[in-house]
This record gives sequence, structure tokens and C-alpha cells, in this order.
Amino acid sequence: MACLWLQRFGLFSLLLTLVVFSQAYAAPVPEARVINDEPARFGDYEVYYSAFPSTFLEPDMAKMYGFERGPKNGLVNIVVRNVRDSEEGTAVKASFDGKTSNLLGQQSALKFREIDEGDAVYYLAGFRFSNEETLKFTIKIRLEGSSQSHTIQFSQKFYEGGQ
Repeated sequence: MACLWLQRFGLFSLLLTLVVFSQAYAAPVPEARVINDEPARFGDYEVYYSAFPSTFLEPDMAKMYGFERGPKNGLVNIVVRNVRDSEEGTAVKASFDGKTSNLLGQQSALKFREIDEGDAVYYLAGFRFSNEETLKFTIKIRLEGSSQSHTIQFSQKFYEGGQ
């Protein structure tokens, strides 16, 4: 059922599929994967997230959405769904305050862009990394119409890839 749900949601589905299926091949980016197979849950809301090198995007897609594509550039992708009334849920708009930090404690802010495709609303933010660098992501999520925020954190190691 989850696979059918993902196929319905435009670019998010494509991005998630690229990340997941990259594990099945001898990919040049061995750590590129869905960080958490299960979404983060906050009451009736599920938060799906992944981070991956921007070279997973086709050049025309990166250009269309205004993201720099290159061997040291990555993207974090977040989708929030309200699953109160159905398993597949409905798209939820949110705002984000996020950052990356490396093992030396250097931090960089994440600036999320909303991509609204009707049934699917997702958020992308670009970031830079060095080869074999482990980044910690800390992202505060505030659902539209709510004053309460929720935080997700995860770490991932990145490898420089080709253009």
C-alpha cells in the first residue's frame, strides 16, 4: 500500500524512488538512502524525509526547481501527511527551521522551498558537503495553523559524486 501511495505524488515519488533504488546497484554514492524507512509520527501526522546528493536529479529538473546540481551539493526532502482519516493521508503545509552541522560543529542553515503539486506538497532544501563528510540534520517543523513545533534529527555520511 505504501508503494502505491508514493507513486501518486509527483517529484517526491521520483526523488524517493531514486534514493531507495540506488541501494540496489553499485551506486557511486553508497550512503544515499532513505534515512528512516518509517516516517516520524507526531499524533495524526507522518513526516517522511530523506537526504541525497543533488546529482540524483536530472539537470533539467534541478534547473526547473532552482537547485544547484553538483558533486558537493545535496538536497533534503520532507513531506508531511495527515493520516487521521486514511492510511495514505492528505498533504499538509508546514514551515521549517533547519540546519546541518558537521563533526567539527560547523553549522549551515537550511532554506526550504515549498513544491505544491496539488495532492502532494513537499519541501526541498539544498546543502553542501565534503567527500566522506557526516552531517547532522536538525529540522524543526511547524504545521500550518499550529503554534506547536516538532523536531526531527538524523545524521548521514555523504560522498562526492559525478555531475
